[in-house]
Amino acid sequence: MKPWKRMESALTAALLLLAIAGVVPLAAQTSPTAPTTPATCTTAPTGLTALNFERAATLTDILSTETPNLPANELASIAGGAQEIREIFIYNSQMGTITSTVFLVAAGAPLPTPNFNFQTGVIQSTTINISQILTSCSPVPSLLIVGTVSSSTANGVYGTLNGALAAISVGYTTATPATINNVVEVIAGTVDLYSAAGTGTLTFPAVTTLPPGSTGAITIIVNSPQLGTLAGGATITQVSQNPTLLNASGSTGSGPLSFSWSTLGSPVNFTGTGTPGQILVTFPSKGDFTIKLTVTDNNTGQTATYSVILEFV
Repeated sequence: MKPWKRMESALTAALLLLAIAGVVPLAAQTSPTAPTTPATCTTAPTGLTALNFERAATLTDILSTETPNLPANELASIAGGAQEIREIFIYNSQMGTITSTVFLVAAGAPLPTPNFNFQTGVIQSTTINISQILTSCSPVPSLLIVGTVSSSTANGVYGTLNGALAAISVGYTTATPATINNVVEVIAGTVDLYSAAGTGTLTFPAVTTLPPGSTGAITIIVNSPQLGTLAGGATITQVSQNPTLLNASGSTGSGPLSFSWSTLGSPVNFTGTGTPGQILVTFPSKGDFTIKLTVTDNNTGQTATYSVILEFV
């Protein structure tokens, strides 16, 4: 077996994830049992509360044309079955990051690894600044985290990955607690890593039960005197004024609304104007910044989220 499986052609991160995110069949699969939970969710989650899990991988799960920077004895140990590749993902909601730590353990070690100290056997550590968190119920429950590598081990398996685009796709079940499956990590242009399952925690914001007769519908409208109405989503909008005013006061629900502004990834400075739904955004430097808005209907407790990518030039 070759140390690292090579790809025949270059695939973009987006195409790879669309092909296998959450739906890759396992090579060896037992006969299905009668489901005890719905096959998929009915409404996609509005955000991510917690994601902390560990997975195991084999050499054949790694796809890259790059030459790995790993001692020959360690490669031989993995190929010979004496050691296993493990990876731990930790999502930090306050920092807007997800950190991946790849390390080696003795074959057959418990999963998850007990009392892991993030030092012994670590061969690569990568932190991704998150720009988008996407969720879907079709065709199965899935989560896609997209961002840019902000820091990585300089002498890691593929050297420093700083600045690389990255994506992490996770499939999961509707059971309580959710079971994590079909995990794909893509460092664009460098390496892709798949595993059939993960062991850990995945939770989403609770779904609010609405009062009878209420739809709980919230419509978020964000505009700016300089930029007009901002559609949000994956579209990048260039901004030249600093600070820039964002105005969501025209948003509607069943009653009074509360507004909470935050960032995913690189931070900005928020200054209130005294008008609910309005905020002044001050950029610390040139670059892309993802602004997130969570709107809560004070009558129903229902929430809705909105995000926009602003490029300060």
